[in-house]
Amino acid sequence: MKDFFKTPPTHSFKVGDLVTCNCHGGLAIITELFDAGEEIQMNMAKIWWIIYPHTGIKERDWMHTIDELQKFSILQKLRPRKF
Repeated sequence: MKDFFKTPPTHSFKVGDLVTCNCHGGLAIITELFDAGEEIQMNMAKIWWIIYPHTGIKERDWMHTIDELQKFSILQKLRPRKF
């Protein structure tokens, strides 16, 4: 939670990008970025899971740190997960 309040990293993400992360895996789309506010800039993105990372995640809407996200490439494999 405290990582959301760190200075956001320089990135090329935009709303609509497909992303994944090393911490959860899965596949998501960015629905909102919170790094360009006038008063406060946050290291936070709102994502929507297209492919759930694991069965422990029950919600599709998710808040995630920007610095852990990676753009998804069709040539990249998703992290294996157990169902």
